[in-house]
Amino acid sequence: MTRVPHDTATRPRPSRAIALQTPSRRLPGRWRQRLPELDAYYRQHVSSLGRAGDDGWAQGLCPFHDDHTPSLSVNLDGRRGGWICFAGCGKGDLVAFHMRLKGLGFRDAVRDLVEGTR
Repeated sequence: MTRVPHDTATRPRPSRAIALQTPSRRLPGRWRQRLPELDAYYRQHVSSLGRAGDDGWAQGLCPFHDDHTPSLSVNLDGRRGGWICFAGCGKGDLVAFHMRLKGLGFRDAVRDLVEGTR
């Protein structure tokens, strides 16, 4: 008698129609090149964002805490749009900022940014 592994014998295969309805877990192609312009994105989401200095960094009010004086710095000249909150909220790149701002995971934040649903 030939034994069939338990997991393959009892688990039905999903139909093709169901498989096509589930969203792909893959990231969009060339997603880094398709991210929004840093200046436009940060100006939309950071209050009182000033002009970038010679080093490319601009200061504004941090959206992650009750901020009365600018404690957030964002890099508008870099490729990844780095940010840092000097009040201790964190730091990262544009995707990490969007993840935190919208409460999304990495893949969902990338899709949100690339598809322009910001």
